[in-house]
Amino acid sequence: MTTVTTTPEGFASTEFDYIVVGGGTAGLVIAARLSEDPSKVVGVIEAGNWDPDVNAINIPGLGGSILGNPRYDWAFMSVPQKYANNRPVFQPRGKAVGGSSMLNLLGYSRAAAREYDAIEALGNPGWNWSEFLKYLKKTETTLLPSELAKEHGLVAADATYHGDAGPIIKQYPTWFNPLHKPFLETLEKIGIPKNADPDSGVNMGGVTSYMTVDSDATRSYSASGYYLPIAGRQNLVLLTNSKVAKIIFREDTSPLRVIGVEFINVDKRYSATARKEVVLAAGIGNKDILSKHGIKVLLDLPNDHVYVYSVYEIDPSIETVDDALVPEVMARQQELYKVHRGYLSSGLAAVFGYLPARAFATEAQLAEWKQRALAIAKEAPHGLRKQLEIQIDWFLNPESAESERPLFLYGCFPPASFVSAADPTAAPAIDPNYFSNPLDLEMLLNAFKFTLDKLYKTSPFGDVVRKIVTPRPEVAASDAALEEYIKDNCGCVYHPLGTASMLPQEDGGVVDPELKVYGTVNVRVVRPIIRRRLHVADWERQVDASVIPLELSAHTQATVYATAEKAADIIKGQ
Repeated sequence: MTTVTTTPEGFASTEFDYIVVGGGTAGLVIAARLSEDPSKVVGVIEAGNWDPDVNAINIPGLGGSILGNPRYDWAFMSVPQKYANNRPVFQPRGKAVGGSSMLNLLGYSRAAAREYDAIEALGNPGWNWSEFLKYLKKTETTLLPSELAKEHGLVAADATYHGDAGPIIKQYPTWFNPLHKPFLETLEKIGIPKNADPDSGVNMGGVTSYMTVDSDATRSYSASGYYLPIAGRQNLVLLTNSKVAKIIFREDTSPLRVIGVEFINVDKRYSATARKEVVLAAGIGNKDILSKHGIKVLLDLPNDHVYVYSVYEIDPSIETVDDALVPEVMARQQELYKVHRGYLSSGLAAVFGYLPARAFATEAQLAEWKQRALAIAKEAPHGLRKQLEIQIDWFLNPESAESERPLFLYGCFPPASFVSAADPTAAPAIDPNYFSNPLDLEMLLNAFKFTLDKLYKTSPFGDVVRKIVTPRPEVAASDAALEEYIKDNCGCVYHPLGTASMLPQEDGGVVDPELKVYGTVNVRVVRPIIRRRLHVADWERQVDASVIPLELSAHTQATVYATAEKAADIIKGQ
């Protein structure tokens, strides 16, 4: 048995114990763990390519450079956003072995402990901070900080909160933007203290993020960490460039029992059998719209982060990554990379400010926002109402964080994601529904004004800002003009989740706490995000970011790995 099957016929002729749909961030975790038992045959079907030796993927400082490249990115666009001046918004998703862990910006962070505990409080026993922490540690190896990192005040990780033997390697940056220290010092001056370890359960404050970078200055992701070391296993088969069209069930069983999948390779359909389970680690669509196309689905509650950018001119003596456009500068950086130094050796987005709402709103505004948000929650369906009430508490709690980009971590109304046709090879129609609730726009406006009026004008960060280029001064002077600027320039932060929420069925949930789809016995979901649309007549176990019922104040990558690790233990235990 080969590990990478180049012919779909070879895959279709194999009888598997488990079939994992999607060889991405979560799917490869599941496949690696289930294939630890040599008596179990595990197949993985991935729609994208297998390109392990591409510099644009492996060199950390090039992170994000393949966004929009059709070989590696599904490069979805949302439908025109009604409340964002009818703009379609870019929605990238990984399209290769490794999924979105292959094309992200290498950020590796966790939400606050209270957020993970809230997942359990919504009706999911065993999905709490303590349990997540166990699996967050299992997935990672934390490297010691470099001498340069120590100069920036970073210390060795506390083993209470950080792993030392997992497949994914994380470390602090090995290159620091010259504005790194001024940014954190300015936050402290305006009342946002530095947080030495935001991954310990409290992520509020000015933080330096870990990066998924190996000791040899290459990207650490699900393909390099979970798949490559065990690619020679004879009981593990990976099929690429193939799309699963549907899950096949026995028609004479109740609850439903899966017997295999139907997949497409170069316009030809094949089927493969699974003796035990199908694990879905790829995208799904919207219930009502799928039903119109004859596709049975259970729930749609997706969420994402939204941001708006500004551009400022700084002292020209300060070198930034923009200088890499100068050939001599890039040549120097390439030489530095050979000894694992310079900005090619490290992820570029390393410093963040996670702010309480009180940093950019008055007490009167907070009280008004709370009443408006509670009114929204009151009109929502029961399951969504419980989620909104929790998020309202987070937003107004001084220990809960928004982040400084400005990036809006919690919204008051969920977006929608839906399919456009019954053809599983067609692109989905994605509707994030940005600003359909005016309260979201108002909150983001306040956060943006905080950036423009406080951060950029307070020393020492303000000392290096020569001028704000965008938004222009006449725009920044008017709330109405700034709102239009936000609508014209907002984007997603590529952290969608919640399309197959783990919730009680009466609250609109798709999967139970064992990640089994309600009404089935052997299909699970183990992936919290939408990578591409997968049309299924039904499915049994979902393992991906789609199961996380609440938006989290963090990059989703670490939580996806932990979710998949826990899911693998659940499956093996049964």
